[in-house]
Amino acid sequence: MNIDLSKKRILLLIPIFIFHFSFAQELKRVRHFGKNRGHIKMFVHAPPNADKSKPAPMVVVLHGCLQCAQKVQKQSGWSKLADENGFYVLYPQQRRINNPEGCFRWYKRKHTRKGKGENASIKKMVDHMKLKYNIDSTRIFITGLSAGAAMSVIMMADYPETFNAGAIFAGGAYKAGNGMVTGVMALLGWRIKSAEKWGNIVRKQNPTYQGDYPRIIIYQGNSDWIVNKRNGIEIMKQWTNLHHISTQPTETIDGFAGVKDIQRLTYNSNTKKDAVVFYKVDGLSHALLVDPGKCSFQGGRGGIFSKDKNYNSTLWTAYDFGLIPTPEITGPHELFSKERVTFSVPANPGSTFEWDVPEGSIFINNKDSNSITINWPTASGSVDVTEKYLSGCKKQYKTIFVRVKDQQ
Repeated sequence: MNIDLSKKRILLLIPIFIFHFSFAQELKRVRHFGKNRGHIKMFVHAPPNADKSKPAPMVVVLHGCLQCAQKVQKQSGWSKLADENGFYVLYPQQRRINNPEGCFRWYKRKHTRKGKGENASIKKMVDHMKLKYNIDSTRIFITGLSAGAAMSVIMMADYPETFNAGAIFAGGAYKAGNGMVTGVMALLGWRIKSAEKWGNIVRKQNPTYQGDYPRIIIYQGNSDWIVNKRNGIEIMKQWTNLHHISTQPTETIDGFAGVKDIQRLTYNSNTKKDAVVFYKVDGLSHALLVDPGKCSFQGGRGGIFSKDKNYNSTLWTAYDFGLIPTPEITGPHELFSKERVTFSVPANPGSTFEWDVPEGSIFINNKDSNSITINWPTASGSVDVTEKYLSGCKKQYKTIFVRVKDQQ
């Protein structure tokens, strides 16, 4: 009887074992990638159907504290998106022997200085990927949450020529912490400097660098109890200064992508549209924004450091990076008040469309169509549209902001 029970237990465990084994196989451990000054681990996800004859983009994903490469892969959905779109993902991983909570050491001088500590190890991993795979060196991106976000800022500041853009979820400005005391002060939002002083700290690391700095996308929860929301503002100040632009946004959209809690502020430079993008999120603590589900535009999984906001932040980050085409609304960005105007998106058989236009707009045709014509009101505002497929799945288009030219 005991033997039979054991057999039954083994049979029950087989599918669980197979699931974990297949999942673990998604990430490949690379043990020898060069001098590992920070003593951290390297994991890689290569898309199985990648066209090796053409250079492919790469995203570096840095986990937060109490996480690892496998966990952030599962929670964010970056590997799934990579398989669907043919790009590579590099997952550096902290060792518990370095930090018991598994945090990247963004708060220690040794690991912030260019060519030192953990940032040097991550740079070696990037260089190894470029040697091993056909990586497009002009399309290397980086993103992270919490300590991983702070380390992502360090990587962009120390190696601006390496990265095209980065997305920072609950991070901090470069060198916001220079030890445990200043690190805690940064978390509390007490490390405040002028934009110029923040920018000069970065420039000091690259005194001979003449190129553009990477674009940066900042996500900060207004209810973050670990990283005070002030940190998002300080990152914005630092990176607008590096791009030689004002700290006043070029464009502000409330309720971005149909999510009322998200405000999107963009800062354009002369050479780069959306050089700095700042997402302020109400009702978000210390977490990624996810939209769990089986539909193609959904992604991410719930957990301690993620929150379902009906917003797949990995997908929208890929849009912001330019990794994949952004679903966009066709229509003017500037017009005169009370002007008749048409907005449209591609027509798909069976789809219905829900438009959200500024108060005071007057519809001229069917508001459920893929194309609408309205008389615009007197004030600037934004336009959203959600497409609903026959399957019940939804596709959200990027919000378009329309400025009224004769508005004072």
